[in-house]
Amino acid sequence: MAYEALYTRGRPKNLAQLIGQEHISTALARAISAGRLSHAYLLVGTRGTGKTSTARLLAKAMNCEKVSDAQKSGQTLEKKEIPCNKCPSCLSIESSPDNIEFDAASNRSVEDVNQILSSARLAPLQARVKTFIIDEVHMLSNEAVNSILKLIEEPPPNVAFFLATTEINKVPMTIRSRCQVLNFRLIPQEIIAKYLMKLARRLEVELPEDAAKKIARLAEGSMRDAMTYLDQCYAMSDKIITLDDVNETLGLVSDSDLDEIISAVKSKNRSATGAAITRAFRSGLSAISIAESLITRLRDLEFEILDGGSDAELRELENFSAAIRQAILQMQGSGVPEIILEMNLMTLAAPKIFSAPKVFSGTPEVSQPEIPTGNLDEGKKIFYHVIDELKGTDETCGAFVERSVIKDFSGDELKIAFKAKIFADMFEKSYRRSFEDALNEFVGRQIKVTAVIDEKMSPPILERMSEPDKSNLKNAMGTWDTSKYGTLKMRSR
Repeated sequence: MAYEALYTRGRPKNLAQLIGQEHISTALARAISAGRLSHAYLLVGTRGTGKTSTARLLAKAMNCEKVSDAQKSGQTLEKKEIPCNKCPSCLSIESSPDNIEFDAASNRSVEDVNQILSSARLAPLQARVKTFIIDEVHMLSNEAVNSILKLIEEPPPNVAFFLATTEINKVPMTIRSRCQVLNFRLIPQEIIAKYLMKLARRLEVELPEDAAKKIARLAEGSMRDAMTYLDQCYAMSDKIITLDDVNETLGLVSDSDLDEIISAVKSKNRSATGAAITRAFRSGLSAISIAESLITRLRDLEFEILDGGSDAELRELENFSAAIRQAILQMQGSGVPEIILEMNLMTLAAPKIFSAPKVFSGTPEVSQPEIPTGNLDEGKKIFYHVIDELKGTDETCGAFVERSVIKDFSGDELKIAFKAKIFADMFEKSYRRSFEDALNEFVGRQIKVTAVIDEKMSPPILERMSEPDKSNLKNAMGTWDTSKYGTLKMRSR
């Protein structure tokens, strides 16, 4: 006998087994007991949340003999009794010609739909209600939608439609307005983990809580994905599925390895960062997979400290995550993604002190000087370094601040100038805080940034150039009219 996938074996058999969607199962149980079911349902939600399973349960319930008897006698049924799964109708519905399922993603033309729906106006052959389950209904062509719309608008007797979609915004309003909508939520990780542990016991295998939580987190709210991952681990395990088994089978970096990388970077320890990323590479995973795992782990850490953490801690994790996302963009299509990730992490692990770039002389650098507090030249180096860093994490802010020039750096204040008041005002309103945060993180202390207006200031491009290039460009620009910021016009001679 062929092996049956765990996600098919684990499908709910009654409304009580519809995990994580209690708001739907409770409402449907009341409607079924009261005999108030609609002839058309639109089931909306992301993949693996129970849409198709619920449609099948409703199709069963509409034809279940126990449900029918209860409705006639006014008896209220519990969710575990809907459907009964014992009567001839429940036992034969999967092979019944009156229960029709089709995937709109592969049968989207009007011809496909008309062929399938051609029997809708005919009386059921065996069941009391003829049911049509249409998956991914948003994929249907406009003509096919019109064919279904006519049937839903004027439904034949004893016919019910269940339309499932992951993208309700693509379902025409004419369809939505004629259906009862059921919104399926992402299933919380703790509920998925608990159900996986229960499922593992049925399989006579032990699934520790940490392993179950890792699978649940990876599933991102999808019970079907979670059961698929568990199935893969179950096939490779013996009597216990450990966290290491989950990581190895599903090709994941362990949380401990990720935490070592994060801890090393946060502590500004380049040696430890290099060692930690090397251990992660030994897992055999791609650099992009490791980077994506880092982002997921950073997100988890952010949620863990939301209640008790400081704004500075959250900002540090957010900046870390932004830098890794930028690294992923650099790695895509690159021939050396491992080196790109490694160098980005080493840059993040750089100490929060500044030193001018040095040519490698063959001997390692022993120490770096502390940042001066009243040196304009050093202030310029800091200023432009932070702008360059921002361009990788907050490009809009970095590009805007680059319109300014540094005027003074003394004590704990950095003064910058803009050509016009409108730019200074925009800086104060939209960019000062982000720039100050980046500056403070780099220098390791609080620096106040003040914006002033200097209508006669030199173009910012000159401030970053060294001699003789600066003088040459300045002389060349003397040929041009620079009275308008950002524009150049030929002077008359």
